[in-house]
Amino acid sequence: MNKLFTLLALCCLALTSCNKPDDEPKPIEKEPILTLTSEATMEFPAEGGEGVIRYTLENGVEGTKVETTCSAEWVTDLTVAETITFTVTANETEARETKVIVTYDDKSFEVAVKQSAKSEEPEPELATIELTVENIEWNNANIVVKPSADVEYVLGIMTKAKFTEKYGDDTATLFDDMVKAWQSTAEMYQDMGYDDPWQYYMQNEQRSGENAYNLKSDEIYNATWDSDYVAYCFGIDDEGEQTASVATAEFRTLAPEASDNTFTITLGEMTKTSIAFSVVPTNDDPYYVTVEATNVLDAYSDDAELIRAILPEYDLQIEKRTFSGEQSLTNADLGININSMKSYKVVVWGFENGPTTAVYQSEAFQPAEPVVEPLSLAMSTSEVTHEFVTYSVVPNVNSYTYYHNLFTTEEIGADGGATLAQSLIADDKFEQKLVAGYIENTVNVAPETEYRIMAFGYDAEKGEMTTEVLLSDVILTPAVPVEKPTLGVEVTNIVWNGADIYLTPSESFMYYYAVFTKEKCDEKYPNRTDFIQSTINMWKKEAYDYGYEWTEWMSYYTTKGECVADIEVLRWSTDYVFLAFGIAADGTVITDLCEAEFRTATPVASDNSFTITVDSTTASSVEFTVTAANNDPYYVTIERTNVLAGYDEEEYDDLIYYLLPEYENQYAKHLFTGTQTITNSDLGSTVSSFYEYKIVVWGFDDGPTTTVYMSEKFKPAN
Repeated sequence: MNKLFTLLALCCLALTSCNKPDDEPKPIEKEPILTLTSEATMEFPAEGGEGVIRYTLENGVEGTKVETTCSAEWVTDLTVAETITFTVTANETEARETKVIVTYDDKSFEVAVKQSAKSEEPEPELATIELTVENIEWNNANIVVKPSADVEYVLGIMTKAKFTEKYGDDTATLFDDMVKAWQSTAEMYQDMGYDDPWQYYMQNEQRSGENAYNLKSDEIYNATWDSDYVAYCFGIDDEGEQTASVATAEFRTLAPEASDNTFTITLGEMTKTSIAFSVVPTNDDPYYVTVEATNVLDAYSDDAELIRAILPEYDLQIEKRTFSGEQSLTNADLGININSMKSYKVVVWGFENGPTTAVYQSEAFQPAEPVVEPLSLAMSTSEVTHEFVTYSVVPNVNSYTYYHNLFTTEEIGADGGATLAQSLIADDKFEQKLVAGYIENTVNVAPETEYRIMAFGYDAEKGEMTTEVLLSDVILTPAVPVEKPTLGVEVTNIVWNGADIYLTPSESFMYYYAVFTKEKCDEKYPNRTDFIQSTINMWKKEAYDYGYEWTEWMSYYTTKGECVADIEVLRWSTDYVFLAFGIAADGTVITDLCEAEFRTATPVASDNSFTITVDSTTASSVEFTVTAANNDPYYVTIERTNVLAGYDEEEYDDLIYYLLPEYENQYAKHLFTGTQTITNSDLGSTVSSFYEYKIVVWGFDDGPTTTVYMSEKFKPAN
């Protein structure tokens, strides 16, 4: 019986242990911990800056995030990520402080932000420039510049009347006017596609140091005699900020000493481009001689104004036209060209350190050829084929005009071309077809046809023929050859960037050729014969656009005779296709398409590598060192970063091809071996403080032998 009760008790216990109660306690969750790991106080200068608050968060709860607040308007751009960042704006008033509060759930900490007051530093005083004028001549002087500090400056000259009108005593505005002028220049070039800032054009006029500048040799100004001028100078740095106040110096050029010389001018022999004349003075004082168009002379009633207008700027030109005593001269002696379209006068005045007499002028003349023997024309042919005839006409007098062309004997007619000549003259465009001097001409013809060269003299001004119609002997063109012409193509002397391609036509005909990368050719002309029709279509379109017959336009693109093809600079390790075809003067394709494939040479790879260090810069120069791992040759250049940015490492071959000069004689100054210290001027390159650059280096020996290495970017600065 006891065993039964014990068994029942055990069963109840087992049933109780197999059923868990619903209110079993959950695991205890850990509390979040927010901790500041950077300084609790951050200080900033009056200029402001960027702030970073570092923190850690342990046991974060999903769906809850770190937040931050600040009541001060001068703390901006509060951003929460793995760190908290913000911006402190510039302070224009007294010192100030605030707090940035960082919270997470019910946890938080504060960071004090303090900013200094704006310093009331006095504006730096501008340097001064001492300006003096020495060695004053009739059209020249030395301007001595002595700056009080080491500043760059701009120097200029203005007539006193203009300077007084524009500035009076307010010379300070001259600086602003000069800046506006440079800005206007920059805007003009920007409209033309250039991106240089106005400071670039200002820098072209900067000078420096204590110096004496000559108006003439330093190309500052072209002064004239007995005149008042103002020299001005002010300091300006590369960024265009004024560094020295405007300095001025007034001076007056010397007045020449008057002479009682007078002149007789006599005209002599004349042609369409020359005049001989004599000048007879009354004494041996020096004088100046020139030949000027009458329309120029008529614009001036005052001798001094005329002389100022036509006197050359450079003393060497003045010396060439200054004489003494009686002279027989031509316009060529003076370095002056004349033509039959204008009338002229010989102009003379006394001259010694400026004009010393009134102006004397000859009678007006209009250049014209003297009367010579009647025109005769010698006509001959140099090449006659079934497609074209090349002939020449040689006149006995080059100044006469005449008409010429090739006609069939049927067109010339039984009257020897008299009727044909009159119909030609009646054409509105006849005068445009007149020529003078020797002429060679090629004309398309029909095979097995009789032709003659026809020519006659014609005076367009008088509107009349100056010779009878002149005819050559009969020219019989040959029949069309039975065999189809051929064009031989041979590719030899293949190097890394080119090849010699010899073309040998079987007879005299025109042909066209082009070279493509095989990749481009396969894409554009999978059927190679499409190249012929594509080329002809291009000629027809361009000819239509420019108002030509397409067969005439075609002649500008084609070649005749044996030649070495003129092809572009090629790229190493690249497959190319050369295509060519012959074409008749009437546009008929007369040969099969000629095709030649070849591959440019591959440079031998080098294991050279390079370390590039920029040593020093100025606003317009850079010095750097290239350390090479071995003595294999390498190529060095300096390029703007915006040019380089378009190429990644996979496109470095494209970059090299773009950067390499067109001509191999330009390579030498870019090639080096071993460790070298180099400047931009060694490479023939210019740099400017307005742009960022990188030094670019790659191994080079008959083509690139390594990958491209680049320096860190730099911006030239003093």
